[in-house]
Amino acid sequence: MYEKYMKSLMQAKPFILLFLLTCSKLLSNSPQLGVPPEFKDGPEIIISDWHIGTTMWQLAVLKSIGMPVEAYSLSGHRRYALDNPSFHENPLFVNLGSWSEEKVREEFAKNNRYSRLTHVLCSFPPSYITAFEKLPPQVALLLNIGHRIHISASPNDFTQRLVEMKRNPRYTIAAMSEYDFHYMHYYTGLEPLRLPVISQHISQKLRDAPYAPCNRVVLVGPSHNTTRIIGFDNNLEYLNRLSATFAARYGLKPYTFKFIKSLYRNDQATMENLAKHPAVLINPYSAFSISMVELYHLNIPFFVPDDSLLINTMDDVRLYPIYQNREAVAHLEMQYPVSTSGYPYSPNDESTEAQRYWMQFMFFNQVKHAQRWTDPDDLFRKLYLHDLCQLHDDMQAENAELFNEQLKVWAALFGRDKKIENISEQ
Repeated sequence: MYEKYMKSLMQAKPFILLFLLTCSKLLSNSPQLGVPPEFKDGPEIIISDWHIGTTMWQLAVLKSIGMPVEAYSLSGHRRYALDNPSFHENPLFVNLGSWSEEKVREEFAKNNRYSRLTHVLCSFPPSYITAFEKLPPQVALLLNIGHRIHISASPNDFTQRLVEMKRNPRYTIAAMSEYDFHYMHYYTGLEPLRLPVISQHISQKLRDAPYAPCNRVVLVGPSHNTTRIIGFDNNLEYLNRLSATFAARYGLKPYTFKFIKSLYRNDQATMENLAKHPAVLINPYSAFSISMVELYHLNIPFFVPDDSLLINTMDDVRLYPIYQNREAVAHLEMQYPVSTSGYPYSPNDESTEAQRYWMQFMFFNQVKHAQRWTDPDDLFRKLYLHDLCQLHDDMQAENAELFNEQLKVWAALFGRDKKIENISEQ
């Protein structure tokens, strides 16, 4: 069949051959499918770190302001972005941490695609930003801290490195949460730029949608939470029984509570599916959580236990015991005593007073419309008897204002403030 085809082609008239050659030339010079024309010559900024959540929202923001950007994720959750053409793979970024500076610059120089590169953005863990110092010195480094600076690092050493980075014009240091802003300020005395999370990767259609829940299932989150229900002894059956009793008292149809992970298995917890629910019951486990922020930015009525119920219930807040041992934390506290910090308590202080103080900087205490509840009856009164549609609309207005303000900040940061495109990834 192949020989027959070639024979017939060779016997074709010259103008047919000329036509085929012309088409081949045009196709070879055409932009890559799925790649915007302005991005075909390579990125001006690359995002690369170990957290898919921090990568996805910042990638969407940079695309929205017209920056030619590519992402090289090292996260184990890379599968969430398999259909995103802005995600790429390259041994250079996979091996950046282990390769020598000489090897990195040699491989970098071989790749003409990076000839326009001016910036690299990294967020998690913050200490990984130092690996990018191996890139040529003309590449500026932006660290937008996504979780405490001492994670996956020698606390004392990296604290000093941050002070040096802040003095280095190659670096821009920012924080994507108010908690991380104050955490860094406590240990370094320095104030990073504020670049808070805006979930631009959530489609504009979803963010602008009216309140129209498709069911009466209240989500129990954040997304990674599979067991914790603060204020209800971690007992889902008990929570649903009390909910049904309250609804019956007022002659209302009951809400049923379900964990996000159990309701949407196998990565089915898409933004579209989550947005179908009437409310979410948040059980904070960390000082900072992208999945918690996403739920708020979906404008889903957002219920969080009162600070008094969160004392000693949040595991991922202090360095000990998840990230550092007691000795390392004690040494850090000795090197950076509270008496010289300008704060009344250390963020790694386990006392009730310290926990209450540092809780004020957590996401749910920074937004305007998180519904705080003190006991089960208080939760159910707010869930069943308050106007959830109005609450959704208030959240929507608050979030829209934040997004608009922050897009302008990002645009100014990269000299793109003349025109801000409103592009959202699905």
